[in-house]
Amino acid sequence: MTQKDDQVRFITGANKGLGAASATARNPESAHSAATGAGSTKLLVVYYSLTGNTRSIAEMIREKTGGEGFEIETVKNYPADYSECIEEAKRELQTRELPALKKSPPDMSSYDLILVGSPVWWYTVSTPVMRFFTQADFAGKKVSAFCTHEGGVGKFFPHFKEQAKNAVVLEGLDLYKPGQAEEGEVDKALDSWLSKLREK
Repeated sequence: MTQKDDQVRFITGANKGLGAASATARNPESAHSAATGAGSTKLLVVYYSLTGNTRSIAEMIREKTGGEGFEIETVKNYPADYSECIEEAKRELQTRELPALKKSPPDMSSYDLILVGSPVWWYTVSTPVMRFFTQADFAGKKVSAFCTHEGGVGKFFPHFKEQAKNAVVLEGLDLYKPGQAEEGEVDKALDSWLSKLREK
């Protein structure tokens, strides 16, 4: 694989399509009850977004579920230049010098289900989300991941499970180039995934 191929898989700026993990919704109208257990489940959507793509998916999930949101924000700003940005992310992964965050994780003790969103960086979880994991206490909570990418997920999901300490990790969802999907396809994928989570 070329360096260019590697770089394409890191950047989320053009994450605009639908991944193979997406499925047809069983019943789009039941999306809210599917995720909330007909009003009995308190849900939190945690996410990091460099360019806005993962944020847009997180907002869609919140609209469908009525869940609360928490955005992971870094103290530093990543370089605007494409090459410099991917090199900075690669350096963080290699050195494990994870970025400092602006806010501490919220108290998650009152939530029944926590959904964590991240772009795929160098075939794994983004370093801001990795930092969040070092500070978060899931304490037996049900947790699931959603990620955006425009190449492949690599080790994203096994790495997510390893780092989400004390969590009961449920099936995740990857979205390949969600912004380029046909109308309604991302909605269907989210509805199907949320329906599956309700059954767990």
